[in-house]
Amino acid sequence: MTKHISDSERITIAVLNRKENELKNTKEELNRAYAQLKAMSSYISELKESNKMLSAQVRYLVTKKSIHA
Repeated sequence: MTKHISDSERITIAVLNRKENELKNTKEELNRAYAQLKAMSSYISELKESNKMLSAQVRYLVTKKSIHA
């Protein structure tokens, strides 16, 4: 025997499905944002290391120039 689903139950199920889809989409967006954050953090760390290296090279060149000047 099939159960008759009332209009209010259908509406409730539709609202629940919509909210579940919204939650799924929000979680996907959050995961993408987290991945972007990790990539940006890694990129910033690389830039900091490059900056340290360039600073050391500039310091060396300035010292070398002042010695030979």
